[in-house]
Amino acid sequence: MRPYILPLTGFLLITLFMPILLANPCTAAFTPSNNVTLEGDGMTWEYQERITDNEAVFFRNFIDLQTGNDDNFVNAWEILKAENILRNQTKEAVKTRPDVKLNGSSEPVKVTGVDFWLSKEALGKVEKNSSITNSASVNYAFEKGIGRETEIWFMGTPNSSVTITLPVGYDVKKTEGLDNKSQESANNLTVLKGDFGPGKIITLRILENESFKTLEQVRKESAEQVSGNGSKEGRNKSITVAETVKNRKSSGSSGDIFTQLRLSAKS
Repeated sequence: MRPYILPLTGFLLITLFMPILLANPCTAAFTPSNNVTLEGDGMTWEYQERITDNEAVFFRNFIDLQTGNDDNFVNAWEILKAENILRNQTKEAVKTRPDVKLNGSSEPVKVTGVDFWLSKEALGKVEKNSSITNSASVNYAFEKGIGRETEIWFMGTPNSSVTITLPVGYDVKKTEGLDNKSQESANNLTVLKGDFGPGKIITLRILENESFKTLEQVRKESAEQVSGNGSKEGRNKSITVAETVKNRKSSGSSGDIFTQLRLSAKS
């Protein structure tokens, strides 16, 4: 998720996007990580950050100043208010400045839900420099879904770690911007791990594995086969009846013909 810095007069959006006024977002004082799960019709981007040392003190002070009574103590009510502020600002930020694209466009990608959690580690006196781990989750919907071959573009925090799980039955054709890449495959799932590069952009081109069939596809094909067999049996029976009519036309009475038809239908 891309970095943003809001004015000091507002609540600085330090989680999900960028630590407060840090020149290097991946110093020991701020450690972000990303977990992206892709589906055929959307994705979930989970983000976690760990703030330590002076930045943790700064963060506690900021919560107390912006959502509390500036009494040098962060309580549970102040954390809840801060969560609500950050949740709303996160939602607005990812809608106005997209961080996900499909095939070069953000138009088919819609944000459907945002959640934000501040750790209870932030509770207590503001001068504490003990670590604080916060997390967020953003859900996206793909209007047209992922096709047989799709390019997916992500913008994140430079040098932050990332895990990307591909949709079931998809393989990686090409990756760009994913440093220290590793790949695992299990149960028809491909999982990529690595880091956002300095350019903060990762681009994946994924391809559907033609040898993989979902349970729905198997059921559909089975139903079509059963339907096809039923139609074939029906056609054979119709042919038998037609031949019977033809053979009986010249020598049998109408009663004999209909009797034979009923017998044929029952068989």
